[in-house]
Amino acid sequence: MQSQHHPSTPDAETRLGLGLIPDETGSVSLQTVSRARDRNHSVFVLDTGLADDLDSLSADPDVTVLESPGPDEDDRRETLVSAARADGCDSLVVAAGDAPIDFEASRQRSLASPAYHADAVVAESRSTAGRLVGIPAYDEAGSIEDIVRDASTFAAEVVVVDDGSSDETVEIVAETDATVLEHDSNRGKGEALRTLFEYARTTDHESVVILDGDGQHYPDDIPTVAAPVETADADMVVGSRYLEGGPDETPFHRRVGQQVLDYLTFGSSGTKLSDTQSGFRAFSRDAIETLSIETSGMGVESELIMDAQDARLTITERPIDVRYEGVDGQTLNPVTHGVGVALFLARSISERRPALFYGTVGAALLGVVIGARWLLEWGPFASGTTEN
Repeated sequence: MQSQHHPSTPDAETRLGLGLIPDETGSVSLQTVSRARDRNHSVFVLDTGLADDLDSLSADPDVTVLESPGPDEDDRRETLVSAARADGCDSLVVAAGDAPIDFEASRQRSLASPAYHADAVVAESRSTAGRLVGIPAYDEAGSIEDIVRDASTFAAEVVVVDDGSSDETVEIVAETDATVLEHDSNRGKGEALRTLFEYARTTDHESVVILDGDGQHYPDDIPTVAAPVETADADMVVGSRYLEGGPDETPFHRRVGQQVLDYLTFGSSGTKLSDTQSGFRAFSRDAIETLSIETSGMGVESELIMDAQDARLTITERPIDVRYEGVDGQTLNPVTHGVGVALFLARSISERRPALFYGTVGAALLGVVIGARWLLEWGPFASGTTEN
């Protein structure tokens, strides 16, 4: 097992395998499996008596479940290595248990190792003592338990704001260690974030990270997003899907709309960001104390950027991964959502920067509204709903 890598294989073309050895309860992280697949890694899982909720792995065509040779650690690794070689992988990263993995660091370790396989690098939680992770949720019973569990690794406290769910979201969260804040009706994401900010101000936490509860965001990106806030390099960090030139899996119609909203938010705030509508964010204590959320719904992401800019808070971005496949959230029709944000921005621009409102930004807004009306009434979104 000390065979050498092939130095002629460029890093970008190196095909990596991920070998997972379940813990003593038979558990591996389904989030780790999903993220490895998103990165086009081959996944190999040893069946040491997999937990009942992992039975679906056997039916997954992108995952190879292997019979465990027994308790000996070397034999287990040899089984994973043999399978990875047979599958054509250039190298193998091996992880034991369900701890979150730092994929980039693991890739670098594997490429630097003279051996065929290397141990995975566990994602660092950095200091979680002063970190609150907040999750706004509406009818997220299918995903919220996993999100809360994985986020807890990186948080001193996890807070779920339930925005009037009609399913079992509250009951599921109540069975975890997370704090639950409930709305008696569905008030919108802006109201959920306002409730979260108000709660955070009553605590001693020095940073707040927010991510969605539908499974689109990966909790193991929390340290990456939180880092600039926790090193006092920024007051607000936006997790961007579009940095570093990675693969863009955003559906085309969504990306076009997001680029328009990025432009409009830039025109309103003067801050140029690559992903203004991302809900994965981190805030410093100063930002939590300073920012005041007024909108109840669809424009809250843009509002926070504009208010942070007006308050002269430092804003930056960090790269994140997202997934769309298998995400079953309560997402609005993207055109309806885009029009709602555009109208919010129109009001904000007219109040904050009236000269811009009557110039190119105003013309862009008019184009958005006219185009959206066509899409909603006569185009492909006329039914009023669409998939994620």
